[in-house]
Amino acid sequence: MPRDRILYVTPIMPQHFGNGLAMRAASVLEALASRFDVHLFVVPVAGDLGPPSDFVRSSTARIGGLDLAKHLDPLYRLIARTPDPEARARAELAYPKPFLSRFCSGESAKSLHEWSGEFPITAVHVMRLYLAPLALQFLRRPAAGRPLCVLDLDDDDARTYRRLARLHRELGNHRAAAVAAAEGKKYRACAEGCLPSFDRVMVCSEADSVHLAACFPGTRLAVVPNSYRAPGIGRRRRPSDTGPLRLLFVGNFGYFPNLDAALFLCREVLPELRRLTDRGVCIDLVGGGDTRVLAECAGLSEVRVHGLVENLAPLYAAADVAVVPVRAGGGTRIKVLEAFAHGVPVVATRLGAEGIDATDGEHLLLGDDAEAFGGACLSVKRCPELAAALAARAAALVATRYSPAHVEAAVAEAYGHPGVS
Repeated sequence: MPRDRILYVTPIMPQHFGNGLAMRAASVLEALASRFDVHLFVVPVAGDLGPPSDFVRSSTARIGGLDLAKHLDPLYRLIARTPDPEARARAELAYPKPFLSRFCSGESAKSLHEWSGEFPITAVHVMRLYLAPLALQFLRRPAAGRPLCVLDLDDDDARTYRRLARLHRELGNHRAAAVAAAEGKKYRACAEGCLPSFDRVMVCSEADSVHLAACFPGTRLAVVPNSYRAPGIGRRRRPSDTGPLRLLFVGNFGYFPNLDAALFLCREVLPELRRLTDRGVCIDLVGGGDTRVLAECAGLSEVRVHGLVENLAPLYAAADVAVVPVRAGGGTRIKVLEAFAHGVPVVATRLGAEGIDATDGEHLLLGDDAEAFGGACLSVKRCPELAAALAARAAALVATRYSPAHVEAAVAEAYGHPGVS
C-alpha cells in the first residue's frame, strides 16, 4: 500500500554524529521515515549540502537542495554590495528578516514549491524558524487542498539571541551585542507572523513549550525531545582518583556560545583548578568550526585542540568528566545526552543542562562560576563512587527519556493528533 509523502525541509544535511543540529535533523528524519515517504530538501545555511550518507539515502525517496548562490534575497544582495562598512553594518541591522533567512526569498519558495510539486504532498515539515518563509506557498493554499504544515523550532531563537546579546555586553562586545539584540527582535517578529499559521509547532523541551505557550497563546505545540543513539562502547574504564583530571569538551566552535564556553574553560576554570589542586589537568577541546580562534587555548600546556573527530568513543573513554561550560544559547545540548550515553560523568552550567530532565547531584553536577565549576569537576575525580553513580543514572535517563524511540513516539503523536492529520 503506498504511503503518504512528506516534504522535509532542513538547514543542514542530517547525520548521526557531529553537529547537534544535524543530529536532530537525523533523528526526526528517522521518525518521519517510519511513517512517510520522505522528500528531503536541504537549504544549507547551517552546513554544507554535502553528499548524503547511506542512512539518509535509505530514509528518503528523493533528495534536493537549494543553490544558495542563486537565491540570495535581492534586498540583502544590495546591502552586501554597499561599499562603506559602517553603512553596510547599519543596513544589515535594519534588514527585516533574520540573517539565516536571507536565502528565503519569493524565488526560493517558488523553487521549493516547484520541486515538491512533481508529487502530491500530504505534509510539509520545516526545520527551524528561519526557514519558515519557504512554507508560505503551502500555508496560503485553500484549506481543502493544503498539506499539513509542521514547524520544528528546535530552539526559541528570540530568547537565544537575547541571551547572546547579554553575554556580548558583559564581555564588552558592544557591536556584537547590538547585532544579537537586533536578531532577537527579528526572530520575535518572524515567530509572531509564522507560528499561528502552522498546524503544529515542535520544540525540544517542556520548558520551551511552556515559555512559547505564554508568548504565543493558541499555538499548537508539541514536545519532540532531542535524542542520542546509545553507542556500543563495551566496558568503560573504572573511575579513578589517581592521575591527572581529564576534561573533555565537545562542540561546534563555529557557534559563538561554544567558543565562549571553551574560552571560559581555559581562561577562568583552568586557573581555578590550578589554585584548588596540585593534580595535573588535561583538557581536550573537540569539534568543528574554525579552530584557529582557539589558538589562545591551544597555547596552554594543559589543552589539546583536536578539530572535528568522527569517532569520539576513545576520547570519551579517556575522560574523567565531560564538561558543558555554556553561558548562552537555547534548546537542549545533544552533547550532554551524548556524554550520558557514553557513561561519562558530566559537569555543566545550569544553562548548559537546560531543557534536559536531569537533576543536580543525581545525573550530573552543576556550577555557573569558575570556582563552582572547577570544584564540581574535582569532586567527580576525587570520588570514583560518585562518578560511577552519576554516570549510571545519566545513562539510564537517556535510555528511558531520550532514545530514538522516544523521538519516533513524539513525532507520531504530533502527526496523529485528532484534528491535525
